Amino acid sequence: MLHLTIDDFDLRAIAESGQCFRMTEAGNLRPGFPVYKVIASGSCLLISGDPDGDENSFLASCTESEWENFYKRYFDLDTDYGIYRDHADKNDSFLQKCMEYGRGIRILNQEPWEMLISFIISQRKSVPAIRTTVERLCALSGKEKILDCSEWHAMNSELPDRIIYYPFPSVETLAEYSFEDINSTGTGYRTGYIMEAARRASTGELDLHAMDKLSDEELLSVLLGIQGVGIKVASCTALFGFHRLSICPEDVWMKRVKEQFYAGVWPESYRPALGVLQQYMFYYARLEHEKSKIKEI
Repeated sequence: MLHLTIDDFDLRAIAESGQCFRMTEAGNLRPGFPVYKVIASGSCLLISGDPDGDENSFLASCTESEWENFYKRYFDLDTDYGIYRDHADKNDSFLQKCMEYGRGIRILNQEPWEMLISFIISQRKSVPAIRTTVERLCALSGKEKILDCSEWHAMNSELPDRIIYYPFPSVETLAEYSFEDINSTGTGYRTGYIMEAARRASTGELDLHAMDKLSDEELLSVLLGIQGVGIKVASCTALFGFHRLSICPEDVWMKRVKEQFYAGVWPESYRPALGVLQQYMFYYARLEHEKSKIKEI
């Protein structure tokens, strides 16, 4: 088990900020210290705040080499998020409150292919339903992997002693599935969109690696050319799959925020970091909505 010290890092805020569907709670080490299961790039990680440390102390199930070579970049830990928060107007009391509430959010470096398919699935689905469908899609291959969690189980017997998980299907794997296979996971009307995206990617017609070199505008244009991809899915894929931090996805929460607090237009000075700033706003809006902080509009 790896002991880590990380500043400006909040697991709950990241998991609940709408950017990933395979970062979920696996139980608790102790009350108030949830353990998060993170499945990414064919690997599985358990990570939690350290009950015996301060707020910057964490425990992770990987080796130091795995942390340094993959997870550090995955969690975007070499970036000072204070630089992004500096784009916010000091007099913007709403955004200042959001940033304080969501401090510790980071934009994960996720795989573009997984983000494209996941956000196609996300249309008109709740977060639990999206997660269920994504997991079923991953399990179609039957190629299970096992994470040994015995150390975590020894710390709290309510935690599993092992976790069975499935990597996200590659382009080639997904392209081999039939309509019935994919539809059985609960994709519904999105099944054809997923099949077409897999076909185009497997033939090279859709080159995700080459897309990384495009400008933001060009990238959005190519994504919008994929069947079943509208501006919200394209923006989510660009931000969370290609790490385009100036792009701001707008769902119902963000549309309400923009209308209520910004008269329908984002401040131009926010543009370079708008994708990050919207994460703070989205997290606050989603979690605080029942307390009437964000009005229905």
